[in-house]
Amino acid sequence: MSLAERDRRYALLRRLMETLDLKALIVFGLRGKERFEGYLSNESIEGVVVLPLRGDPTYITWTHHRITRRFPENMRGTDFWIDDVRVGPAGGTVATVLKERGLDTARIGVVGLDSKAPGEMEGIIPFRTWMAVLDALPDATFTDVSLEFSKAILVKSSEEQRLVRHCAAIGETVSQVMLDMVRPGVRERDIYAAIMEVIHKAGATTPPPNLIISVGADDVGWAPPFWTYWGGESRIVKEGDLVQAEIMPAYAGLETQQQMSIAIEPVPTVLRELATIARRSYEIGRDTARPGISFKELDAAMAQPAQDSGAWTLTPLVHTLTPTALVGRIGINIDKVPPLLQHDGLRPVPLLNDIELAPGQVFALEPDACRDNHRINLGGTILIGDDGAIELNSIATDFHTVG
Repeated sequence: MSLAERDRRYALLRRLMETLDLKALIVFGLRGKERFEGYLSNESIEGVVVLPLRGDPTYITWTHHRITRRFPENMRGTDFWIDDVRVGPAGGTVATVLKERGLDTARIGVVGLDSKAPGEMEGIIPFRTWMAVLDALPDATFTDVSLEFSKAILVKSSEEQRLVRHCAAIGETVSQVMLDMVRPGVRERDIYAAIMEVIHKAGATTPPPNLIISVGADDVGWAPPFWTYWGGESRIVKEGDLVQAEIMPAYAGLETQQQMSIAIEPVPTVLRELATIARRSYEIGRDTARPGISFKELDAAMAQPAQDSGAWTLTPLVHTLTPTALVGRIGINIDKVPPLLQHDGLRPVPLLNDIELAPGQVFALEPDACRDNHRINLGGTILIGDDGAIELNSIATDFHTVG
């Protein structure tokens, strides 16, 4: 991205600092899913960015290997966003930078301390890292602004929107490759490899958990395949199976998502019924999403088909993208969950926060519908335009059968 985009982002965050009466932001990326450091650095070196209200930022990383890649001849001419890059323990180095800037008694915002994104419900900053900051700066005041930061960066610039469209187009190509490939006798690992090959050849990557695949008409799980960490052989697609994938390409730090559902004939009637419910939820979301309505209203509208039909859900129907900061309620008609899946921690998770939709925001519409031990999940990425939702995907927004 351009230096003009860098300057726009810094100005945006400095306005946020002024609003919150902050003298600096500490933005932790580390190995968190969102890698928020990249928003300020246009790089990802598993580090931390300190952005003062006045003055240039400092980028901190844990090893020289993350910055020596700046030095080869083939990198000359690259406009790196941050010149002051340092290597060292994150906590102590953050404290050193703040002291150098005369901010050892200031009010400072922190991103990543109490973030609530999926997989990061208790933040991403290690205990010892944060204790090192507090011990070195006893007179400073720190406040977590993860949610405020996330809300501030939801609206994408024209430059970002072009990249989001490009990323969604990669996802569309991936969806078609998956649709062409899923047949009886194909191994799950080969589907996985084909998806990732398209993403990587397009110059994109995938944030954790990289790629979710389920195989089987009665597989309601939603996680990376067992064999990616367990070892052993992958599953083979059979007649009557349902193959689903949550595809998550990320290009230039901007993520889109596509939820593919492909059934192999003979397709159980229950799957067609659930697909109708999920597709109706998607259509309602697409038609409801427009500037001026609240995220809560969008979520409630999308929930109606599942509520009316008695289908149950466990994953959100809608969430924001880059960042995944606002997630729709998780758990509709939980009383319908089959006994085999019941456990003490199973409970509806309410919508934790709200925003008003505005042009330039990006959302994943990903409705699921479940009955007994059957599940359908479909959907894609939308961009909010001046008059409503702009669909960036089409293949993954519908249910497909092969056979």
